[in-house]
Amino acid sequence: MADSLLSAAQKAKIVRSISKENFKEVISVLDSVKTLHSGTAKMKDKRFTIAEIVKYIIEKFKGTTDKQLEKIFYSAGKKICAIKSDNAKEVGVHIIWRGYDHDKKSVTAALMKIADDPNWEVREYAAGAISATVYKYKDFYNTLEKWRKHPSENVRRAVVMSAWGLRDRQNPTSALKAFALLEPLLYDSSVYVKKNLGPFAIGSWYGNAFPKETLKQLDKWVKIKNDNVRWNVAMAFNNSFGNKYPARALKFLKTLSKDKSKVVRRAVLSTLRTLRKRHSALINQFIQQTGLTI
Repeated sequence: MADSLLSAAQKAKIVRSISKENFKEVISVLDSVKTLHSGTAKMKDKRFTIAEIVKYIIEKFKGTTDKQLEKIFYSAGKKICAIKSDNAKEVGVHIIWRGYDHDKKSVTAALMKIADDPNWEVREYAAGAISATVYKYKDFYNTLEKWRKHPSENVRRAVVMSAWGLRDRQNPTSALKAFALLEPLLYDSSVYVKKNLGPFAIGSWYGNAFPKETLKQLDKWVKIKNDNVRWNVAMAFNNSFGNKYPARALKFLKTLSKDKSKVVRRAVLSTLRTLRKRHSALINQFIQQTGLTI
């Protein structure tokens, strides 16, 4: 399927509608090209729309203070989010977060609501907006700490995804702040939270960006006697991070393979299967030495 479903004429209509601040018409155009897969427009088309709205606001109100601009973004985002459409939620959340400092309470409520939306793809867009919010507005970190105890797994998972906004490749200590935020969620039994935490946020994001800091942190976590924590440690290597450091991964997996928990042992075997695709000789030797069957 093409990356974009919007025609040149439809894109032009979106731009004209934005210039008139007719956001209902903008969303109507996106709704006309929504897919059966997610019930929304293609990612490229939504990104185009978001970029055009941001560009319009910045150009029209050029010369205004940051405080005034945030108020304008907040107002536009609120109007878009109020439109009954999943496309509106996805576009609106990426506009309203830019007005966080104007009305922290209202923007926080909007972010949480969209993060807990029934549509999985809407939740993805909320996660992106939440990540952007904590990147720009450092005090939002305190809100994320509170969300870790939210009854909805969707909101807790959004906290996991927000870790992207804390990552600064030029500053390894940024990993420590992310690990502090994520650590309580290691105990979370939700499958939705777990599959985005160990193998994704910790391994793929932080393991690849900050291997030294991540391995040091995993060495602390592996000592914790909790099934979910140790599952996350094992699965942190079930990706490109593990493939880059297979010998280091095996040191952790050897320890975890002795765990009595079936949950932990299954994670170990799953990770070994992944690593064997790229490092068959090393993994086969490990299997023989440990007597594991995978």
